[in-house]
Amino acid sequence: MKKIISVHVFFAVISAAFYYKNPYGPNLVWNMFLALAALDFAYVMYRLRNRFLVAVLAILWLLFYPNTFYMLTDAVYFTWAKEILTDQQALINFFIFMSSILFGVLCGVYSWQLVVEKFRVDNPWLRYIAIAGLSLVSSFAIHIGRYARLNSWDVFTDPMMVVREIMAVANSGALYFIIGFTCFQVMTLVFTDKDYS
Repeated sequence: MKKIISVHVFFAVISAAFYYKNPYGPNLVWNMFLALAALDFAYVMYRLRNRFLVAVLAILWLLFYPNTFYMLTDAVYFTWAKEILTDQQALINFFIFMSSILFGVLCGVYSWQLVVEKFRVDNPWLRYIAIAGLSLVSSFAIHIGRYARLNSWDVFTDPMMVVREIMAVANSGALYFIIGFTCFQVMTLVFTDKDYS
């Protein structure tokens, strides 16, 4: 319980820093909120015993999970990157932005660990296969979120549009984007996996 409370405190602190020192505040805080939602769904699912509710929350977690690694795309706002070492405001921006990106990625890692623990995926090779599949699907979703500007709930509000966008991604020049984000996620989840053998 202490850990999940600490996560929400980090969210509040980083959000306050964005609003105080950065014009991109509202957009990036919203992105962080969506990443946090994925973790919250996983955490509540982990604590519950009711199979129906566990299944519902697992689906919601899967829909919101791509928002965690989506935070890496916020690097597009690093227009001030060259001034990090010479300009104080650029340095402050760097720390705030990197904190938000790390927050999103760590929400993804922590949520995945909760899912693995909940469903008792003890075989490391099975976890790695699941990681690869999850990362690939998530990368498609991240591309759709960044370029088509769709959201997780569009699966419910306009499922046909989501299907059309998935087909469009499959037929576009998004291969490098998909491969790159899949590699990011696989590497991160494998490195943080609890298999110490």
